[in-house]
Amino acid sequence: MSFIVEQVASDGSIVMDYDTTISPGQLYNQIHTYFPQIRRADNGIICGTYQGQNYAIRVKNISYLGNPHPLYKKRIQIPGDLQTFYAQALAMGCKPMLLGVYTYGSTELFCEFNIEDFIGKKANNSSAHVYCSDMVDALIHDYFQKIDYFGNRITVFTPQAVSVFLEEFFADSAVFEPARTARADFPDVSSTAMPAELIHSISRFFQEENRIWNGIDCYQKMIAADYRNKFQPEWAGFFLEYEFENYINNNHLTHLVRYAQDKSKDGIDLDLFFPTIHCYGDLKAHSEESRGVQGNDWGTVFSILDGNTYGNHIFYIICEHATVKDKDRDFSVTHYWNQVQHKANLMSYSGRMKHSVELKHFYILDINNSNKAYLTKFRQGINSNGKPRPPKIMIEHDNFDKFVIAEMKL
Repeated sequence: MSFIVEQVASDGSIVMDYDTTISPGQLYNQIHTYFPQIRRADNGIICGTYQGQNYAIRVKNISYLGNPHPLYKKRIQIPGDLQTFYAQALAMGCKPMLLGVYTYGSTELFCEFNIEDFIGKKANNSSAHVYCSDMVDALIHDYFQKIDYFGNRITVFTPQAVSVFLEEFFADSAVFEPARTARADFPDVSSTAMPAELIHSISRFFQEENRIWNGIDCYQKMIAADYRNKFQPEWAGFFLEYEFENYINNNHLTHLVRYAQDKSKDGIDLDLFFPTIHCYGDLKAHSEESRGVQGNDWGTVFSILDGNTYGNHIFYIICEHATVKDKDRDFSVTHYWNQVQHKANLMSYSGRMKHSVELKHFYILDINNSNKAYLTKFRQGINSNGKPRPPKIMIEHDNFDKFVIAEMKL
């Protein structure tokens, strides 16, 4: 049974229509047209050569995931011969590639699903997923790469970016793998998407950071450094800022990321600025028990997304943690926090104070015009004039997969 689902038009818009797929012969012709030195080996495997390096391709159509899944979800079916193909490719001296081809009208896109992420999975009823929003981003910028919620790396690219993709494909296998050691010379694969060098610099911060933060220890470090937010009651988020700011300064990374918060009337109240891509971002600590991440002012976020000055992307760096409440630890952090500020009431903020946190997960989220519809608008609190505060964005945890471009369990 056919379904009318989301499709990506050649101008980057989303339309509703039936899936279109092409025959095995047309798939081969598509690859032969855009990939260098394509040929069929005696065993039928599609092979190619790029700058003296050999590769082998197992190709499938990209189509709708199927009812009852959301209409924006596409997939390739994991071929039953994937393990055989993988072994044969390696035996031939070729690097194996699992490639999807998306065609709709004049839209032509390729999606590489990192084969190591799927080689151990059962072929029956198993698929590799890509979203229409991912393909829109690739169509607009020629190249898009992310690590999804399950740790699978996908790369979507236009025919014009095949050489860019192959450069990455044959580079160090750690590219966009946050849990591994990064190289120092990652190319900037897009003028607006976050470059690999920046993703790996952020990943290294979380790899090197202590997993357990004790409230008193964190306050003492910030007080000793006379940090500007040393007495904030919600210490975990501000200690994250303190540690990350020290990391980028000590590692001379300010050419990639720097603090740029401007709380003036017409300023941009976002923590981070990424000079190489001229985009803003923000750093957020997030409890694993909360339903989502409370972001910045709705107006600020959408003025950037809808404008033409800052790349139409905002990148959120999210540190997810488990929390031990101070009320369950004899209010030790509460007493310390009040004492160092010479407060008479040593139980001030006792109901909400955190005793310690354990870092569990980090994400990099890309908010852009392809996925902004998944943002939730919320208001929190009342201003001194008695009116509700201006609305902010909320990124629901269930919608992280619409935004995530990299993530790592800690």
